[in-house]
Amino acid sequence: MYATIRRYTPKDPTSAKDMFTNLKQRIEKSFLPILQEVPGFHGYYVINADDRELVTVSIFENRSGAQESTRRAAEFVRNDPLRDKLTSPEIIDGELLVSKEALVGAH
Repeated sequence: MYATIRRYTPKDPTSAKDMFTNLKQRIEKSFLPILQEVPGFHGYYVINADDRELVTVSIFENRSGAQESTRRAAEFVRNDPLRDKLTSPEIIDGELLVSKEALVGAH
């Protein structure tokens, strides 16, 4: 499996909280369905890191799915109204060496 981590930082930190709230809705309604269409999709997570940055984690079966998710994310950001309010993302990707999930309801 492969993972891609993207870190987005707002150009104006004072507007981050509202910006992330608005972006969350567009991600859920517009981007996530596009990402789920990528072959090998396993999961997608969005983290608000103390209203300082937005961090996303995408998990795919193979490298080509992870790379396609990066292409689709770039296209989504390019067309999003907030595109000028975020810096270019830092992107980290690679093979997922260890993965363990708890069964739902196991704890």
